[in-house]
Amino acid sequence: MLKIYTIKNKIQHKEILETPWDSYFEDKRITKYFDDTDIKIIKGVEETSLLNNETIYGKFSDMPIGIGCLSEGCKTLLCINHAIKTNTVGQYVFNITSCGGNAIAYLAEKMASDIDVYVYVNHSDFGMSNKVRIQINDGKELNNTLTASNEHIRELRVNGSDISM
Repeated sequence: MLKIYTIKNKIQHKEILETPWDSYFEDKRITKYFDDTDIKIIKGVEETSLLNNETIYGKFSDMPIGIGCLSEGCKTLLCINHAIKTNTVGQYVFNITSCGGNAIAYLAEKMASDIDVYVYVNHSDFGMSNKVRIQINDGKELNNTLTASNEHIRELRVNGSDISM
């Protein structure tokens, strides 16, 4: 389930990763460990393909470009995927603010369907999907991104957010 937070005191015993790409992806050099799940993320979010562990095909041309040219949202999902594969995902709360609706919908539908992923986000564009399990601030389970987006907006209006963005 994708567990989205706006209030720090709801988050217990987890490290908050403000910039997953810088603090996790590059430090752990996860491109060395790319597998089929990473390739699916790149294809699903970026609509492009991986040439090797350091190069992708450009989204708008067949020119090879560096892996660093992936969108921040895609890189964030790759970080989360590495944490899932190494069974450390429960140790972190990931900042997914850099993820657009397509990446958040992909995360909720494909990656967090049978494992808890803890995140925070300062926008409410969760894409479009009716095949998700999302919870806002430990509230009830929501099964589509539109309802989750509306609940996130409501939570921000009622409680605000004390998580730095």
